[in-house]
Formats: sequence, structure tokens, C-alpha cells
Amino acid sequence: MATGHTNLRGCVIVILFAVLRSSVSESNVAISGTAQQSSNYDSTRWLAKQAVDGCVQTTIQSGCCSSTQAAGQKTAWWRVDLGTLISINAITTYYRDTFQQRLAGYQLYISNTTSSPQHGVLCYHDTSSTRDAVQLNVTHQCPSVGRYVTVYNSRNTPTRYDWYDTYAVLELCEVQVWGCRVGTYGDGNCANACSGNCYGGNCNATTGLCFYCFTGNYGDFCNETCSLSCKDNKCEKDRGNCYECTDGKHGYKCELVCPVNCTKCAQITEICFECITGKHGAQCELNCPVHCKDKCDKVTGNCQECIDGRHGNKCELDCPANCNGNCDQVTETVLVG
Repeated sequence: MATGHTNLRGCVIVILFAVLRSSVSESNVAISGTAQQSSNYDSTRWLAKQAVDGCVQTTIQSGCCSSTQAAGQKTAWWRVDLGTLISINAITTYYRDTFQQRLAGYQLYISNTTSSPQHGVLCYHDTSSTRDAVQLNVTHQCPSVGRYVTVYNSRNTPTRYDWYDTYAVLELCEVQVWGCRVGTYGDGNCANACSGNCYGGNCNATTGLCFYCFTGNYGDFCNETCSLSCKDNKCEKDRGNCYECTDGKHGYKCELVCPVNCTKCAQITEICFECITGKHGAQCELNCPVHCKDKCDKVTGNCQECIDGRHGNKCELDCPANCNGNCDQVTETVLVG
């Protein structure tokens, strides 16, 4: 009878693992990675490498779990080096059974360096307000590119919630990182090449969609061209909207012409910022005063400079007699030369 129960339990574990595995299409690239942790509870047991050994049993007695020091630590981290840049799609974690109070508040990071445990892209931060809300075995979608995956936790005094464990402890039984080597994607075998239009050759490990495009391109596979009226040929990746327009254009894709006499206008509202020489007003519809030398203030219409022999805000006044045709625009002082 005991043997029968043991075999049935084994079958359930295998079936469960198969169901979980079928929900992700990439390879578990962590299985061949090198793991480290901030401290060891025991120098011979529960080491960091036991969280990337393929065993997903979650009892500490199973010998499948890692463990940092259980007391006195205010921070704890566990990290796996994937060996190379990986296009990561998801991360699955298995934590020690029934120890939600220790896992609560943890963070998941993806990075290219190990300069800090909290360095890189934050994939997930647990903010559960109750013990039962903390998921011990869970898969997080983390579409990103990186070489290192870090699980980090910390404890303040007092702790965020009174049910938190006092110290920072990590007891990870398995960490699975689902993804493909940079430049590839595919259903289970990562056999397809990312589009050559993807910046850096990076694409989603499942769908092949580009993370970033080269300047001048946009779209899921970066095969669409930004509008020629986008300033510096730059536009949003998803919709192709320009970040900024070249002078004289406006609209989401800078496809529209600014009002007549307007050399630069707001991209969405069409409000004029600059007028052509000789014009002013909200829509550059007004003529500058006749005695302005070229340009006038867009709002007030005041001349920036007067023609010889004139002064005043709008150059409406004659310079004094015997001035030889040149005086200060504001003070009326005779200018020499």
C-alpha cells in the first residue's frame, strides 16, 4: 500500500511538471547556469546550485532547495549566471513549502552585470498584504534581454507587515528561466532567427517580435519606415508616431503642414511657435510694423530692430534731427558710427 501511494505521488509530480512546462515554449536556460547566493545556511547542504538542478520538490528535506542564512540578515540574494545574453520570456520560481513569511516582499531582476543585487530591470516585486496571497510556485512574464537573473529580498525594522519574517531569508527550491539565446526564438527549440530589423538582434523568445528597432523603423518586426517628416528620423516603435516633427510640419506622424506663414508649430495642437520674417500673431496672420528691420516679436509685434532713422517699440518714431539717421531704439540716444 505504501509503495502504491509513493508511485501515485510520483506520477502526479511528473504530470504537474509536464503541464507547467507546456505553458512555456522556450528552453529552461537556467538549468546549465552557475548559481550563487549571499550566504549559506550550511556549507555542504542547501547550496545555491540546488535551485538550478532540475528538481522541483519544495520540501527542505528533499535536498532540492537552496537556503541563505536564516537569522541576522537584513538582505539576501540568489543569482544565476546564464553564461550569455538571453532573450528571456518568463521566470518560474519554486519556494520552500509553507514559508510565505520569508518569501514575502521579494524582487526579481534581470541584468547584464552583477554590480549590485538590485541592478538591472525589475521584473517583479511582491507587494502581497496577506500571507496567503504570496505565491510560492509561480511564473512571471519577464520579456527582456540579460545574462543574470537575481532574486532579492530585504527586511526593515519594523517589517512592512507583522506577519513578515524578521530576517531576510531565501529558500529557493528551483528557478527556471525560459528563453532563447539572443537572435533566436521558437516553439520549444529556439530554432528561428529574429528579424534582421530587430535592433541588436533581440526579439521575444516566443513570438519573434522585436524589442527595439533601428532608427527610422517601427512595427512588430521593425519593417515599417518612419515618416520622412519625423525629426532625426525617429518615431515610436509600436505606432510609428513621430517624437518630434521637422520645421513646418505637425500631426502624430508629422503628415500635416503648419499654417501659412508659420515655420514651426506644436505637433498636436497646431499652435504656431515661430513665424516667417515679417509676420506675427497667434497664427502668424499679422504683418510686422513697416519700419521693423526684418523681424518682430511674435506676440507683441514689437520690432526686434528698427531700420535707420527710426526708434520705438514698433519703430514708429523718427530719430532726432541731426542724428545722421541712427539712434538707440529705446532711449533715442544718438549712436556713433
